[in-house]
Formats: sequence, C-alpha cells, structure tokens
Amino acid sequence: MTVNTSTIFTGSAGAGSQSEIIKHTFTGGDNPRSVYIQAGLHADEHPGMLVIQHLLKELEVIDRACGINGTITLIPFANPVGMMQNVLGFWTGRFNLANGENFNRNFPDLAEELEALHSNTEWVELSPALQLDSLLMPKAHEDVVSAGKRALLREAVKHDIILDLHCDTAAILHFYTNERYRERAINLAAALGIEAVLLESFAGGGAFDEACTKGWQWLADKGLEPAERIPFSVSVELRGQADVSDELAADDARRILSYLCAEGFINTEIPVTQPLHRDRIDTFPLEGAVHLPSPANGLVVWKKQLGDWVKKGECLGEIASLDGKACGQRVPVYSPVDGRILVQPLTAMVRIGQRVALIAGKELQQDRKKGKLLLNF
Repeated sequence: MTVNTSTIFTGSAGAGSQSEIIKHTFTGGDNPRSVYIQAGLHADEHPGMLVIQHLLKELEVIDRACGINGTITLIPFANPVGMMQNVLGFWTGRFNLANGENFNRNFPDLAEELEALHSNTEWVELSPALQLDSLLMPKAHEDVVSAGKRALLREAVKHDIILDLHCDTAAILHFYTNERYRERAINLAAALGIEAVLLESFAGGGAFDEACTKGWQWLADKGLEPAERIPFSVSVELRGQADVSDELAADDARRILSYLCAEGFINTEIPVTQPLHRDRIDTFPLEGAVHLPSPANGLVVWKKQLGDWVKKGECLGEIASLDGKACGQRVPVYSPVDGRILVQPLTAMVRIGQRVALIAGKELQQDRKKGKLLLNF
C-alpha cells in the first residue's frame, strides 16, 4: 500500500519561472494493470480539476483501507504553462499564447518515430515499453510546452486505461474514443452517466488521447504486441466551463470510482452510483459530427437546448443581427443533420463563422475526413 506524490520538471517557462507537473500515484494489491487520469490539459477547462480533488480525497480513504488493487495515477493539472495565462482576468488556457497552438494538438507521433527507428537492430532488442519510453525521453533545448507534452505522454503510455478530463463551452456530458473499444466505451458511459459517445478510427491532429494509442497500435500492427495492449484512451467532456461545483464533481468522482471498481482497481465498497441503462447510450461516428457555423453577427437566441434531438432543416434558434441596416432582424439557424445537440456557446454574442453548435449525427458527412476530424478552435 503506497501513495506517492512527485513532480515532473518540464523546463523554464521564462526568466525566473519554472514549470512542473504534479503526479499522485496510488498502488496496492497484485493487479498488474494501471489507470491514468488527468485534468486541465486545456487550462481554461476547470470541472475536471475539481473532480481530481474529489478523487484524491476518496482514494486516500480507500488506500488507508487497503482497497487499492493496481496502480492509479492522477495528474491534477496537466498544463502549468496554460495555468499561467490570464489576460485581464480571463483564463486563456486553450491556446499557447506564444504561438497560437491548441495545447491539445501536435503531441509526438510515436508510430512515425517507431517506423523510422525500427531498422536499427539494437533498438528492436528493447522491449516495446522501453522503446516508447526511450522515444519520449526529455530533449535538449526543447521549449517548455513541447517538453510538457512529451512528459505527459511518457507517463500516460505506461497505462492500460487513460481518462483525459476536459469540458466544452456549454455542453452535455459526452466523450470521444476509438471505435475499436465500442463495448468498453459503452461500459464507461454507463458508469459515468454519459448518453453520447463519439467514436473514430483516426481523428488526426495529434490530440493527447489518440497520441497515447498510436505507438501501441503500430506495435500491434507489426505483431510485436497483442492488440489488447493498446490503451483504452478516452477524452471525457465534463459538461461546460461553467459547470464547476462540489455536487457535480463529487458525483463524477464517485462514478469514476465505481468504474474503477468494476475494472478491478478498487476492492472496497464504493457508495452506490446508479449506472445509466445501456439502452440510453447513443454512439455516433465522429465523421457524423457537425460543427455548425453562425450565419450572422449578433446575439443567439435558442429555440432548442443542449441535449435536444433535432431534425435536418429544423430551426435551432435565431441570431438577433447587430449589423448595420440588418440590426434587429433575426437570422434563423437551421440544423444540417438529424442528430443531438451536444455543445452550444457559453456566451450569447457570436460572429459569422463561429461555431454555434456541435450536433452529433449518425450519418457520415461528406466534408468530414478521417485524419482531419479535429478543428483547431
């Protein structure tokens, strides 16, 4: 029975400023499997950070009762650089202000690196786990954000289950994962009370959840590791940015713990959290998700709300125009698909082209291509 707290130094964020990632690891029992949970990769998304605080408190109690079976690693905030980006009182932790890059894009592509290095016989003699670890060793003169990504990935790829806690602007609970794990995804959704699951085979963009699997996928494709070793890696959207409360976080934490109990990581009794009936869970192809752009500048007034099912051509709301002679006129916003509204803006003021809704549909959209499914907003 062990609880270990450590820090991962990722470099200097500027003169007089150092960047560290805090890691809490609980170990116990004889279960060889491990789970990794992080929050705050987008540092302006705070619900997951509070969930981690509740998980820490609960796991400390479980650990004292010798209830940990396996390894559970928690990263309370995964992006210390983003945590420092406050502009005039507003947290701007989604994009790196140094270059505009989304913090959850362009993680190292371990499949490409393995492909390039596997002609080296000395390299092939290393175990797959050591190969991945070696590729993710710190690099000299690497900027602090890149070093942080490398450090997070180096830690996460060791694990069997990876939960990356996010949120959207205003949203219902949903999550993203690979279609290879459809059944496991439904089990997780039932435990967490999530009705909408988006599945993909290759999203592209170098997001963290997919980066965690690409090296193992390459090894499995080459017959060097069983496919079962590919981590079950999930990006969980814990509602919207404003949904930060002890009540929500405590329930989310209990649901995560009940899932870990079902997966064999906890062997003490967890307060019962009613799982969602599997019949209420819908899976959607990520190629069927539509990021609906605003047709006008103005104030969006909704007729349909988060979680509503809508039909193609149905009016979702109106934009109260603020432009010139059109000021005061209403511009309707129509759904381009049959589907469910997962996301809306947090604020009512929108501009032309800005996303005003994420609608998950069942039918593949012609303009949605594998490898180019993640937008950079």
